[in-house]
Amino acid sequence: EYRLLQSVNCGWPGEPCVVKKSASKAIANMQTLIIGGGWSGLAAAVRLAEKGQNPIVFEAAKQLGGRARTVRWQDIDIDNGQHLMIGAYRHMLDLLHRVGIEENSVFQRKSLDLQILDPYFSPLHLSTTRLLPWPIAILPKLYSSLGWQGLMSFLRIARQINSSSVSPHLTVEQWCRQTNQSSRIISQLWVPLCLAIMNTPISQASASVFAATLKDSLAADRQSADLLIPNKPLGKVLPEPCNKFILNQGGEVRLQSRIEKIVIDAGKVTGVITSKDEFINTENIIVAVSPRILHKLLGKQLNLPKVTEYPITTVYLQYSAQFRLKAPIIGLSNSLSQWIFDRSDQSPGLIAVVISGPGEHELLTKLQLIEQVITDLTGILPELPHHYLATHVIREKRATFSCGVVDNSQRPSCKTIINGLWIAGDYAENAYPATLESAVMNGYRAAENILVGNLP
Repeated sequence: EYRLLQSVNCGWPGEPCVVKKSASKAIANMQTLIIGGGWSGLAAAVRLAEKGQNPIVFEAAKQLGGRARTVRWQDIDIDNGQHLMIGAYRHMLDLLHRVGIEENSVFQRKSLDLQILDPYFSPLHLSTTRLLPWPIAILPKLYSSLGWQGLMSFLRIARQINSSSVSPHLTVEQWCRQTNQSSRIISQLWVPLCLAIMNTPISQASASVFAATLKDSLAADRQSADLLIPNKPLGKVLPEPCNKFILNQGGEVRLQSRIEKIVIDAGKVTGVITSKDEFINTENIIVAVSPRILHKLLGKQLNLPKVTEYPITTVYLQYSAQFRLKAPIIGLSNSLSQWIFDRSDQSPGLIAVVISGPGEHELLTKLQLIEQVITDLTGILPELPHHYLATHVIREKRATFSCGVVDNSQRPSCKTIINGLWIAGDYAENAYPATLESAVMNGYRAAENILVGNLP
């Protein structure tokens, strides 16, 4: 009639723990516990909350958002890193709609228009014309940038993207060689795009994942390739509205609450133990954390391999309030700096310079890094002011998992061998790399599995 260890409430240090008895009948209605308050965990919580499931979200940090969160600098809110978001992020846009946020209130939607500048080559334009059908519309600007030979190189890869015939055993570099890509188009287009999308060097990155991402963005339709430019810090775009929605629907969000152990008995989950030695029982757990934390919690139980994680470095430069870039996003190739974002919506004159993936820059001091970035920018952006007012460096040492050929083949599935245990987060098995879209998609998938299991 009763289970003895359903919840353990511990008091202050030194006080005994109180074991509460719970009726077996209550077990069928236990709340789902979600470990991780990033975009994936929040997506799962929203789907469960709107169905009356009253989930509980546990986040170890003091704020929600995970690796796409807001930090405070110089009395303004900035992102811990920049994210290149596009119209193909349908799950992310759906999540915004579910929590009552209109797209145009947080994003400026712009037609694809990217310029990639290079110290050795003329600028490359990846943009569209309204006069031609999609995806032919991107070819005229590519032709004017690359010439006939370069355009033919692009089309050789485009044909394989559309046919979904890319081997899962190829790296992006091998795929480029196999399709006879010119050295220029490799260094000026595929290298910066691969780093932006996958945060993994082309010598390691999975060609099949890269191709799947390009197919659903560049090849799908004109709207999928649109750029979504956030007009406010990412923490205010999604985590804050999701938090409010979850609470309003009867769910719970616990910040600075770390889960130390997932309790498993006879092949099924029974609860978790928090860093405060509190036992909380449940029949369903969604784990939406980074690969490193996932391995710490479940490496032995699920036989998970250790995962290589790569950094993303963001250098913020504050110029005078009147300064603006010529475009909201500018790409750079054959330089340490890779992408420049105009963040004047956060602070007039603020730009963010992004360096994705591993490299020698990881060994540079903060001052050396800033000096190298300034050298890159002044050599290619003559309109840049000679002096900046302030600077801030954010190094996310484990920003994403390495989406290499071997790493991608080892990603865990959402459904595990343990009853009631589900894996979300962008690392769970997915056709895409570590993006906000794949994080939301996997959060949805885990929640939907639980909802189907709860149907009468």
